[in-house]
Amino acid sequence: MDTLSTDFLLSAGNKALRIVIILVVTTLVLRFFRIIVERLFVPQVGGRTFYFDERRARTLSILLQSIIRYVIYFIAIILVLQEFHIDTTSLVAGAGVLGLAIGVGAQSLIRDLITGFFVILEDQYAVGDYIASGDMSGTVEEIGFRVTKLRDANGVLHTIPHGLITKTTNYSRGHMQAVVTLPLSYDADLSNVFKLLEQACIEVGSSMPEIIEGPKVVGVVEFRPAELIIKVSAKTVPLQQAKVETALRYRVKELFDSAGIRMASPAAK
Repeated sequence: MDTLSTDFLLSAGNKALRIVIILVVTTLVLRFFRIIVERLFVPQVGGRTFYFDERRARTLSILLQSIIRYVIYFIAIILVLQEFHIDTTSLVAGAGVLGLAIGVGAQSLIRDLITGFFVILEDQYAVGDYIASGDMSGTVEEIGFRVTKLRDANGVLHTIPHGLITKTTNYSRGHMQAVVTLPLSYDADLSNVFKLLEQACIEVGSSMPEIIEGPKVVGVVEFRPAELIIKVSAKTVPLQQAKVETALRYRVKELFDSAGIRMASPAAK
């Protein structure tokens, strides 16, 4: 019956209230810092911010929010443990010794962290970029302390430890090249062919905002035993080269069909 005494209930109630207050304050502090970080990296109308491109700003914003979240969680756990009269000083000291011991044995973890630091520092890629690393490719959804998360074209999420990244190919930086090769027989009227190709280039180039420069007819680039190869190329915005190539092939096929020009096929060889 002593455990249900008034003093015990008041003490338990006060302790529970303090824990609830700690959790509420933790939630509010997390929201506060999230807003601060977002305003720091995302420019507001009429406001000033650091100069970062949009993808890098999102990457740094997510990373900084992760750091703040871990620190606040650690402080909240310490405060809650103190409510149960647990010696947090020895706990923090023990955690430091344990962390040192783990660090000595966890070389791969350290390699992941160091590589991740340089990925962000050198701006090798950012959230929203389409990259390829090893046999995996996709859109970067998150860059953390230790891993990068990629979402591929099939919607599958890949998690890559930074220590395993030896090289990356970034398809979202600078322009891309759309290239269309056309196999033609040797008896084709090249004068008429080039005239139709120029028409196709003008029409596609004027109708597609994805094209930065061109398209242009490069010319005859290769002779083969039963055919010659003509190449058309264009500079495009990142990740839109396939769309431009498809449009070029479609329009060229229409013009060639109307002019009675047939492209070489395997059956004709």
